[in-house]
Amino acid sequence: MAAREEYRKTAKVPKGYHQEDLDRGFNVSGLFAWARHPNFTAEQAVWVTVYAWCAYITRGYINWSIVGPLCYLLLFQASTWLTELLTSRKYPEYAEYQRRVGRFLPKMPGGPPGDFSDKRKSK
Repeated sequence: MAAREEYRKTAKVPKGYHQEDLDRGFNVSGLFAWARHPNFTAEQAVWVTVYAWCAYITRGYINWSIVGPLCYLLLFQASTWLTELLTSRKYPEYAEYQRRVGRFLPKMPGGPPGDFSDKRKSK
């Protein structure tokens, strides 16, 4: 059983979790403390790397291999926009998360932590 379902069923916070994280409704720990969509970042990096490799092999920046990565980048931009729109409507605290954490890449250091550890009651 997942931690959130266990928490809802028993009203006890599972070991290794914080109540604030379970109440929030979306993940802000691990990679999600650094980027809001780390899985999208990795997927886009793979396709950009495929293009870079093809450009290196063909010794030219413009070749047929640019079509796939460009289409994927556009698809991820659109799907991320829609995902964030729906998520921000569902979870009020998501706007603060957007302010703290970069969409695909980490923000510059010095801002509030993306995992909301500064707002936890129990540390």
